[in-house]
Amino acid sequence: MSFRVGNQGDKMWPSCRRLGVAAITYRPLSKTDLSKYPEGQPEELWDQLEPTQKASLRRVAYEMKGGDIIYVKQGPKIVNKGTVRGRLNERAYRFDSEFGLRPPNGTPWAHQVPVDWSTNFPEVSVLLGAEQLTVKELSTEDVNRIERAVTREEETIAAAGPTVKKKKDLLIEDAYYREAAARLNVIIPRHKRLSNDFVKWLNKRFRIDAIQEHQQIDIRFVFQGKTHIAELKVCFGVGPQNSIREALGQLLEYNHYPKRRPQSMWLIILDDEPSSSDRGFVENLREKLLLPLVLGWRSNSEFLFNPDWPKCLTEMPRPRGNT
Repeated sequence: MSFRVGNQGDKMWPSCRRLGVAAITYRPLSKTDLSKYPEGQPEELWDQLEPTQKASLRRVAYEMKGGDIIYVKQGPKIVNKGTVRGRLNERAYRFDSEFGLRPPNGTPWAHQVPVDWSTNFPEVSVLLGAEQLTVKELSTEDVNRIERAVTREEETIAAAGPTVKKKKDLLIEDAYYREAAARLNVIIPRHKRLSNDFVKWLNKRFRIDAIQEHQQIDIRFVFQGKTHIAELKVCFGVGPQNSIREALGQLLEYNHYPKRRPQSMWLIILDDEPSSSDRGFVENLREKLLLPLVLGWRSNSEFLFNPDWPKCLTEMPRPRGNT
């Protein structure tokens, strides 16, 4: 997949890498949420696209699934690869209705799939043909050629020893996303919406009256005699893993910093589905360290939890092995 505005336009790959997405756009459909339409609809808008554009947009909007691998192409080089997040073999398409990703020409790149990009991929030169497709489905032989080139490059780097440091290994100075004003302009509204949605869901489902934004805590409430605090995280640009990491630090502070009172249950609520590894990580913390953690995430109009909440209120975590 290429990430560029036209043949010689702005490179969108750096932004997509920071945001943790693969994205594409074509002007006739740039503001149309394709999750609301069957493939090829609205027909009058799809008819304005060239055949190669239709093929590329269709692959992002309808064919990419959780667990798929994307290789990033820049000219004759493959510069990165990533794994599409989401349920295995299920459609991964997301439409960014807030249009947070825009090149200077202003056309939003709102057709996206969430991706965990590699942090140590060695750039390799591999010619895959002269096709003008933005998104190309690779054959097994194409993938084998790329991976053989990656292996050779990794062996070359290893043989050169620790004195070799490429430019791509330098630290990214703007990587702390939450300090960037442009990112905050996207994160803050999404965070407020997630908070409101969760509070409404708690009230509708369990008649819980939750308190928002009190003493720096996103949400607090009492249910079945147990005090709960919830730290809400927007995964935009960083993914669930980094969001969970940040939430854990805040929950530990809220419960164990001097003059803080520990709460019965700690909830981490995400606006994106965590991976099985993310869920396993939180389960390990719950079982090995006896932290009263529950990981939740928004799924359409519902919220799902691991372990199952509120059922888990009667199932206190136990340490593994003999103690």
